[in-house]
Amino acid sequence: MTSYHSDELLTNEAMHEMALEAARTIMRLPSAGVKGYGSGWPDWLRDADLAYGYNAERVRLGPPSGREIDRLDQFVDLIWAVEPEDAKIVMTVAFSAQRNGWPRTRGPQWSKVARNVFGIHVDTLRTRYEAALERFRVAAGRVTTL
Repeated sequence: MTSYHSDELLTNEAMHEMALEAARTIMRLPSAGVKGYGSGWPDWLRDADLAYGYNAERVRLGPPSGREIDRLDQFVDLIWAVEPEDAKIVMTVAFSAQRNGWPRTRGPQWSKVARNVFGIHVDTLRTRYEAALERFRVAAGRVTTL
């Protein structure tokens, strides 16, 4: 991905990419659940058809790199610096652009997020999202003229 330096001027598009990368990194982090007691042996396959690869396999991306986690930490600091409503809008849209840790080819699911999460019109969500990205830029102290 891209590295973001403190002297770099960020645009709304760059903040959008940072949010998408943060959501992608969070999706790729290993689960924090307690493993508990269990066996080190693989699971027993009760069906012979499952043993030969006839079923669909779910492929996951590997864990994020150290640089991606560092950029995630920078973005989390920005999240704490803005209003909670702005952070909710930006991260909900960013997570809707992911599918099992993979980026969606069509981008965020604007209509589902607008209708199911916020209960507003799609155009209103896009306007609020752009305004929230602008406030993220102000919080980052890297405001540019458009």
